[in-house]
Amino acid sequence: MHKVVLFEKKNCGLCKEVKDLLSLFDVTVEEVNIEKDSALMEKYMFEVPVLLINGEELDYRTIDYIELEKRFQ
Repeated sequence: MHKVVLFEKKNCGLCKEVKDLLSLFDVTVEEVNIEKDSALMEKYMFEVPVLLINGEELDYRTIDYIELEKRFQ
C-alpha cells in the first residue's frame, strides 16, 4: 500500500482537483491542512497542493493522472 499525504489549505481549487484525481486510484490519502501548522504554512504557502507519495514530494506542477498512475502501479 502506498503512503500518500496531501498538503492543502481551505478554499484551494487546485487542492480539490488533486483530491478528485486521487479518488480515481485505490489509495488512502492523509489530508493535512497547512494552515494549522506554522512550519508547513511557511514551507508550502504558495506551493499547495503538494503530494508526498512514499516519501517523495510532488508539487502541483508535476501532479497529473499519468504521473500518479506510474507511481501507484
